[in-house]
Amino acid sequence: MILEALQHFLTPAAKEIKALGFVRESIAIEARYKRCRRAWAGHLDKCQQHILAAAADLKEKATIMIIGSGALHDAPVDELLLLGHRIVLVDIVHLAKVRRKYAQHDQITFFDHDVTGLIKPLFEWQEGARCPIAAKTRNKLSQINRAKIDLVISLNILSQLPINLIKYAARRHIPLPNDFESILLGDHLDTLRVLAPKHLIISDLERQYWTDGDAANREPALPKDICQRLQNPCDTWDWNIAPKGELDKNISLLHKVACWPYPE
Repeated sequence: MILEALQHFLTPAAKEIKALGFVRESIAIEARYKRCRRAWAGHLDKCQQHILAAAADLKEKATIMIIGSGALHDAPVDELLLLGHRIVLVDIVHLAKVRRKYAQHDQITFFDHDVTGLIKPLFEWQEGARCPIAAKTRNKLSQINRAKIDLVISLNILSQLPINLIKYAARRHIPLPNDFESILLGDHLDTLRVLAPKHLIISDLERQYWTDGDAANREPALPKDICQRLQNPCDTWDWNIAPKGELDKNISLLHKVACWPYPE
């Protein structure tokens, strides 16, 4: 815990990014990966397989954007580099370990970026002001959209986009519309279509809490209207994200994950 607290302090990030818990979350995810590497292996392999399949027909020196790049455990970066592709890694924060590994690689660009466009408006919201989402400037990653993106990948981030925002808004009693989650995720899907002619979405569909071999509770990870918009995935699999003992001594958390390519 002391080491993680020190890492949080030393990781450079805007104050609003730290206030909403994104740096702390990135550090915690990396720590969980180290503890649960064996349980995560099948999921990570599936993600990498689908990304390589999506990139298979790209021309040499294509530009691939990965949104939700994180620690890159689920992204086959080295294989994509061997194919000669350029890679733009987009996330709210990239930890020092990842930056050091690829710091000198001229085919890789790191872009620390809030793809929702809402973190700063929520952080700066004052009581009595209108809902921050109403004042939101549409965020289409315009800073890097000048160059042609051949393939954009939304990697295990779609269902995660609203979570910290909703928690922070609840703590500060910031008003959000009832359909906030659908608005935010719909905007993300629109952004993918704007960025590139080809995209790949990997996201959890359902969270399952298991105890003694039975699913004690199931909850959807995406709103119904977003699932309807995505329609049928090309593949689904299980991700044992928190084996028994990780979150609770009696309960394990399983994610049902799905993949959607476009165009198919």
